[in-house]
Parts: sequence; C-alpha cells; structure tokens
Amino acid sequence: MHSAPDLSWSHLAQFIRQHTHDVRNGLNGLDLEAALLAELVPVGEAAEVVARIRAQIRRLAADMRALVAKFADPKPTLALYAARELFLIWQDQLAALDPAPTVQWSGALGAEQVNVDATALANVFRELLANAQDFGTGAPLLGSARMEDRQVVFELREPKGAPVETASWGRAPFASMRHGHYGLGLWEAQRTIAANGGEVQRRFAPDAMELITALRFPVA
Repeated sequence: MHSAPDLSWSHLAQFIRQHTHDVRNGLNGLDLEAALLAELVPVGEAAEVVARIRAQIRRLAADMRALVAKFADPKPTLALYAARELFLIWQDQLAALDPAPTVQWSGALGAEQVNVDATALANVFRELLANAQDFGTGAPLLGSARMEDRQVVFELREPKGAPVETASWGRAPFASMRHGHYGLGLWEAQRTIAANGGEVQRRFAPDAMELITALRFPVA
C-alpha cells in the first residue's frame, strides 16, 4: 500500500486555486459554445434546453468562484460602522436562507462604533445562521447584541439535543462534507473575524442545552 503524500496546507490551497481556475476556463468555453448554439436555435424546445444548459454552466462557474475565494487570505476593507447597523445587517441575512431558522432578536446597543468590513461580516452572520439551521433542533434561536468590557458582542444561542464539542470551531476545514458543502464555512468565518480584529468565544451550556457563540469586536 502506498503511503499518503505529505502535503502542506499551502500546497493544497495552491492546487485547489489552480484546479478551480482551470475548470472555470473550461466552463467559460462551454458557455461560449452554448451562446453560439442559442443563436442557431433561437426558439422552440431546443432553445429552452440550451438556456437551461447555459444556466447550469453559470451556476457551476459561480460555485467555483465561491470555492476558490475561501482559500484567499482575508483582506477586509475596514470602515467605521455603528454596531446597531451591523446588528440589523445580521438580521437581514435571514432573507438569504431557504429554509430560514426562526430567530428571536434582542439588542441593547447605544451609539457604539466598530472598525470592520461590514460586507465580510454579513457573510459571517449568514454562515452562523445557516450552520445553526443545518445542525439545529428546529427550535427558535436567540440572536443578541450588547456591550461588554468595551467590546461589542454579537451572540447566537442554539438549542441542542446533545452536548457539542467547541474547541475545534473554525479550525477543522473539510470536517463535515456533503453535496455542495465542503466544511469550509466556519473555517472561513473564523479567519474573517480575526482579520476584522475580532475574536470568537464558543461554549456549550449543559444546563440550558445551548451552544453559545459570541463574536467580540473592540469599540472604535
């Protein structure tokens, strides 16, 4: 039996970026061929088939772009934002999920500001909600925002049916994979939070059977 290759993370990431680039080039070529075919058969059932093919090609290309983006080092564009505005951005992320979890929101913020990339944090908030939906019990979640020790804290409480290990949060890419999902979401979220000057605290509360995730950012 041959031994597994000794690959560093940087080499693996480089391979994924290059392979994704090559596949996207192939998809772009197919899209051009399909565009030509669409001109040759502008109407009828064949035209509808071509339209579906082009839509599928573009979805695959978009998926490849999203995948390779996860392996790029986060480079946030920092700006001052009202913490209350970020809390509203978090709530808005529910609209991007189907199905979306039920969340009870509770905010206690004043005029505090944080220096972050709001677009990048929106992706983090959406990943937290999507992960809670995929691995939750179906019970309502509790999302909150508050001030604590000169930090703005965004907290998500998830009811769980069994204890959850928290030490490896964001540190184990590929830990759970299924069709269209590769276990990279929380890993990307962890890197994004750190690049924005924040930190993650995660613990399981056995009395309440809740997983508590807190994102902390210093007040600007």
